[in-house]
Amino acid sequence: MKLGIVVGSVVATRKSGNLEARKILVVRYLNDEMAETGTAHACIDTVDAGEGDVVLVCASSSARLTAVTKGVATDSAIVGIVDTVSSGTKDLYRKHIARPR
Repeated sequence: MKLGIVVGSVVATRKSGNLEARKILVVRYLNDEMAETGTAHACIDTVDAGEGDVVLVCASSSARLTAVTKGVATDSAIVGIVDTVSSGTKDLYRKHIARPR
């Protein structure tokens, strides 16, 4: 799993049958210091995340193991909205504290 921040959404007028009614968000991955890496992916949203949320992303075949993504053509799914990230005694991210840019 990886941490990322939701930076946008995907609007598609036509989608494959099993992608219909699925919200797709653009997530930019975060590094160990919670800074954006520049790498972004389109992800199926399973937890009603929104722009600016720090999220937990599951990739590869594991992305198809949630109730929302079972049988869906995806290799990337948002499976959690993050409240806190810490390392040892240091808080790297708290939902109410701004992230470093």
